[in-house]
This record gives sequence, C-alpha cells and structure tokens, in this order.
Amino acid sequence: ISVADLPGLIEGAHINKGMGHKFLKHVERTKQLLFVVDVTGFQLSSKTLFRTAFETVQLLMLELELYKDDLLDKPALLAINKMDLPGAEEKLQELMKQLERPQDYLHTLPEELIPERQIDFKHIVPISVATSQGIPDLTQCIRRSLDEQAELEIQEAARENLQSLHTSSSHSVQHKQRLPLEHRLD
Repeated sequence: ISVADLPGLIEGAHINKGMGHKFLKHVERTKQLLFVVDVTGFQLSSKTLFRTAFETVQLLMLELELYKDDLLDKPALLAINKMDLPGAEEKLQELMKQLERPQDYLHTLPEELIPERQIDFKHIVPISVATSQGIPDLTQCIRRSLDEQAELEIQEAARENLQSLHTSSSHSVQHKQRLPLEHRLD
C-alpha cells in the first residue's frame, strides 16, 4: 500500500494557501482517502480559530469539495487520533453522534465552513499513534477497503467487457443480415 501524507491540507488550501494545490494534486491520484483527525480538536496557529473534531472533518471535506468536487466520491476512511488523552472517549462519542447525523449539527457551524456534500466514511477507527491503540484495526480497514475497491473495479471492467462483446456481436449479426444470401457464411 502506498500512502500520500497531506499535512498541508489546511483551511484555504483550495485557493492555494499553505502548500495548497501542491498537496491537493496528490489527492487526485489516490485510490481512497484516509482522514486523520485529532479527537480533541485542532488549531493550526495562534492566529487561526480552534476547530473541534467535527469542524475539522467538515473543513477537510469543504477543502476537497472546493478544489475538485469529485474527490468526495473516493472511498474514505476516518481515523480519530489521540484516544489516549483524558476525556477522549466522551469526545469520540460526541463526534460519532455528529457524524451519524451531520445535518442535525451543521447549523452550529459558520456557513462558510459547511460543505454541500458529506462523505460517507466506510470505516471510522479510533486510534492513538502514541500508544499504537487501534493501529492494527486501521491497517485492516485500509486493506479491506482497498480490496473491496479492487473487486468493484474488476466487476465494472467485466461488465464493460461483456457489454462491449454484446455490442460487437450485435453489430456482427446486423452486418450479416444485410449481406446478400450468397455472401453469408453461416
């Protein structure tokens, strides 16, 4: 599995703020997305606003949407990090509730922070990089998700090949039917 780490995906990346487009171009080449969000929230610097975990997820979706809307169609997983910190379990439960029904919580966000579309995460995995809690589960989820995606791509290619064969055999039958009787081979 190849992984592209995009720590430069910050608020305003879609307008090339920070490492902006340089990082976002990498996202276009990925097969799936893995969001890693701090359960306690995030503040880039003292000059920027503090964002809760829910706000951070919404912000990341918005940045992808504003850069290229179809990036939200990629399979996505969400890792909730820093589960080793005090109060993390309560914050995780709150975030899970918000992610289950985001439409019930979007009104609490500034309008400019709300994406038009939501990502339906295939897996949400609580982890702690510091203690390795949940890392094996995350690894398994990534592998399973990639395998599922590969299987879907194989099935889609098979469908397209079958459709192509069906279309070409239909053309062949139509062509034979148009030939004079003495030129038909069957």
